[in-house]
Parts: sequence; structure tokens; C-alpha cells
Amino acid sequence: MLIWRTPLYNLGAMTAKEGERETPKQPSAAVPRDNPEGAWLETGWNKFPVRGGCSFGRLPQNTIVLDSPKVSRRHAIIDVQNSGEFWLIDLGSSNGTFVNKRRIHQPRRLSDYDQIAIGDSIFTFRQPEELTDDVQAMFIEGTIRNIENVPCWLLVADIENFTPLSRSLASDKLAELIGGWVATCKEIIEVHSGMIDKYLGDGFFAYWREDKNAAKNVAAALDRLKQAQARQEPRFRLALHFGLVAIGGVPSMGEESLMGKEVNFVFRMEKLAAWLGISLLTSAAGKAKLGSLIKTEPAGAHELKGFEGKHEFFTC
Repeated sequence: MLIWRTPLYNLGAMTAKEGERETPKQPSAAVPRDNPEGAWLETGWNKFPVRGGCSFGRLPQNTIVLDSPKVSRRHAIIDVQNSGEFWLIDLGSSNGTFVNKRRIHQPRRLSDYDQIAIGDSIFTFRQPEELTDDVQAMFIEGTIRNIENVPCWLLVADIENFTPLSRSLASDKLAELIGGWVATCKEIIEVHSGMIDKYLGDGFFAYWREDKNAAKNVAAALDRLKQAQARQEPRFRLALHFGLVAIGGVPSMGEESLMGKEVNFVFRMEKLAAWLGISLLTSAAGKAKLGSLIKTEPAGAHELKGFEGKHEFFTC
């Protein structure tokens, strides 16, 4: 059984037995043959637009509901980032997510005609318009038209020693480990009102818009993420910062992008945390906003590439 949500499409039972296929029901609403966003999934003769946060799994909350014992409750998602790039992320599923018959171990950028296999369901990803500089410029122009400056909490996570880790584990074990970690972190952040802006292969970039509850939500999320760090499955580090960022995006694609020097700052912080061997590093701005919500210790003043002078940092 495959069900498409937002808008809701019920395509009926598919691949009931090997060699047999029930005829899918036609969608209850007209399916647009042209997708202005430029990307869609095809299965059989059906064609559906792909937007940010397109999720696959058995749970009814998923965008695409796959009623199969081979599919996990929250199996995988397609995320839109970098002005028109579509990335497929497995969420620690038991049976894996495959692209062109190869199991993915970390977020994978999709290309036109990639074949996605989840359980017994096969989807063809279509993005026929090449993502040239001109096309990206069009997306960026749309982003600029919707831009706003917003104070935000910024969080970068990165798996430690990913390359040797990937060489030490069997393919299926690596996929389960990384996918499970991504799913755990995603749930922690979203339960505490945050959002993941980008998946980075061996990490992610998340944020919270500032409001009256943001500091408490961030502190609660950090507490749970520190518990996940203690399990060392896998080992990962975090960098936290607070500052004013430019937020824009293409709403119809479900994409929201963060830009500006504060974004660059927190990514430089993550490199510093790796060099210092610190698992959770916060900037002075982050410490000031957290106040007494989380215990911190001085980590010294350090320079960051691309930024003038030394900056104070703290461990959490």
C-alpha cells in the first residue's frame, strides 16, 4: 500500500506478490503534469512533485506512506537545500534505502533518473533541468525576494573520525549507525521546536528562531544530545552559536536557507572544537543567552579563520 500525502493521494496496493501487481487507483485529485519546482517522483505512470521534508515510512504522518513490513515507521526523507539540490537521507531503517541498487550510508544528493528503492517500492527521481549557475541564480533570486533578518540559535553537529569509521564497519552496519544517529538527532531537535537546515554527509546544521521559549528549548535539546554523545554511537561533536542571520527560501519548495557571517562563524567553531578536542563548544553569545540553563566552563580565546581578533568560547 502506498499513500501520498500533502495533497493526499491513495494509490492502492502495489507489489502484493512477486510477479503480481494490483492496478493502482487513480489519485483522488488531478496530478499536475508539470512541476514548476523542477523535481518529482515517478512510480508507474504516476508523477508527484517533491518538496522539502518529503518523508517515507509506515506511519500515517509520512508524506509517502508505504504499508509494508519491509519499511520502517520513519524510513527516509528527501530534503531540499543549497538552492535546488535534493538530498535523500535514510533514518536508520532496518532494511535500508537504496539508490541505483546501492544502499546509502549517509545523505546522498539525487540526480535525474536516480532509482530509489524502499521496501518493494521503486521511485524514479526526476529533475530534468540541470542545476546550472543560471538555474541556481534563479533560485537565489527567489530566495532574496523572501529574505528576512532573524536572530537565531545555530547548531552544527559532526561525526568524529568519519572516514576511519566508514572503513571499519560493514556496509549495512554503517548505514544503520549513521541513519539511526541522524534520526535520533532529528527527533531531539524537532521535539524541542528546532529545525535541521542542511544535512552534511557526516553531520547537520540546525537552528531555532529566537522567541521567549527558545533558550529553554535549546538547553533541553542540548541535554538530550549530550546523552546521545555519551553513548558514542557514533562519537560526534557540537558547536552552538547565537546571532542575526538572513533567512530566505522558496516556500513552494519547502526550503528555508540561512545565510550570513554568523552561519560561517558557527561552522568555523566546529573546526575549532575538533582541534581542541571539545565535544560541545559554545560561543560567548550562546553562553550569554543560555544563562544558568546549562553549566559552562571557559575554553579560552581563539582566532577563527575569516574573523578578526580572538573570541571567547566555552565548553558545555
